Amino acid sequence: MIWSGIIICGVITFLIRFIPMSGIISKKLSASTKNSFKYIPLAVLTPIIINDLSIIQNNNLFFIENYKLYAGLIAIIVSFITNNILATISVGMASYLFMSNFINI
Repeated sequence: MIWSGIIICGVITFLIRFIPMSGIISKKLSASTKNSFKYIPLAVLTPIIINDLSIIQNNNLFFIENYKLYAGLIAIIVSFITNNILATISVGMASYLFMSNFINI
């Protein structure tokens, strides 16, 4: 049962990547389809980031002593202000390092 699920997922993944490059479908995409592509990175990365920021150890949720969550919030604010990915990552990492080493909650 598990192997059949893995094989089906593999075939679907292959077809998703193969069909657009094979020429089976037309190369012209509608404007609404092209417009919807800009939401794919947000939809894929958001659950990964939220999961990493909210769960620390043993699959438990921590909010008070969770320095990663606070650093993530600071990085979000920097992202909105500067709109620069290098500044966002740098400030987020620096704030996490500062909080995890020098602040005791």
